[in-house]
Amino acid sequence: MFMLLLAALCVLPESSNAETTTQSFTALRFNFDSSSYISYYPDMSPMRQSFSICLWIKKLRPGNGAPFTYRYGEIFMTDTGYHNQLFESDSLNGQLTSKFSTPYGSWYFYCSTWSLASRTFRIYHNGELIGTQTTPSGRTLEAGGPLVLGNYLPNFFWHRFGGEMYNLNMFSRELTASEVASLSENGLCTLIPESLEDYRKIKWEEILKLSRSGTVQDFDTGCELLQELSLNRTLEEVLDNTKIELEKTKIELEETKMELEKTKEDLMNVTQSKCVLQRGNLTKWDVFYSPDYYNKTFTRQLYRQLQSTWNTISSRLFGMRITDKLIELIKDLDDGEIKTCGDLDS
Repeated sequence: MFMLLLAALCVLPESSNAETTTQSFTALRFNFDSSSYISYYPDMSPMRQSFSICLWIKKLRPGNGAPFTYRYGEIFMTDTGYHNQLFESDSLNGQLTSKFSTPYGSWYFYCSTWSLASRTFRIYHNGELIGTQTTPSGRTLEAGGPLVLGNYLPNFFWHRFGGEMYNLNMFSRELTASEVASLSENGLCTLIPESLEDYRKIKWEEILKLSRSGTVQDFDTGCELLQELSLNRTLEEVLDNTKIELEKTKIELEETKMELEKTKEDLMNVTQSKCVLQRGNLTKWDVFYSPDYYNKTFTRQLYRQLQSTWNTISSRLFGMRITDKLIELIKDLDDGEIKTCGDLDS
């Protein structure tokens, strides 16, 4: 029982740590001006033939702000949903605005995916596919450009963001619809699953370390506390379930103990019966009618064995000595466990 409890306590923290080792619960708030942004040149070579970029966005005021842009329109989106561009194509411009219905001051989850193999640029809002675009055959993502967070270009007036952003990550794989949905299933505090870590090439926790222009402030999402509370609740559930299992095990052990006691008693009776047989020279008259044996427990046990094997004991068997066939009824007993049959007569 102790080992069962120990196992229950150890498994949960280990699996949770695997997901939370590097992820940060800090978000960024961009001032509403053209000079507040982050710009740097990431290594985009792993994403040239497939990528997914996902993040949480909170729009705080009217406008067509750009939470991020890569290489001046190679990848570009705005928080109103008006712009959703890949390879500088404007085919989706203005087509998805109605799908971006999240009110000001509320978080929503945005994700776009693409691969050279599928030639399909997909746009997701809160885990739901809302738009697609077919891309040219053979066209791959250009590498070597800047990734700008908080604006379309540094110091660009028309697409200054002025909102909040959290957990922007870029993967070197075209995520499936179910994978995208899983990234937002628990709201803002959803963790990146360990299964996607090898594909996560641009990481939010590394973005937080970059130099910033203007006023770009850190703030706590509160997710770390929620994760701890969730972990504690889950641990309590595990402990409660373990307690229930231990109680069930205790009951099962008590039942097993009773069965063993009953088996022990039955074996003792059969052992006593075997001793009667081993003495030899005992007829069925001796066993069933002699005052010395009739009232003994082992005699009654032997009688039941004889009765189940020989349903009728006719007069022609009267006086016959007990044969080897009767001994076979209890041949599974270990003679070595019987110290002396004489001890059973008392």
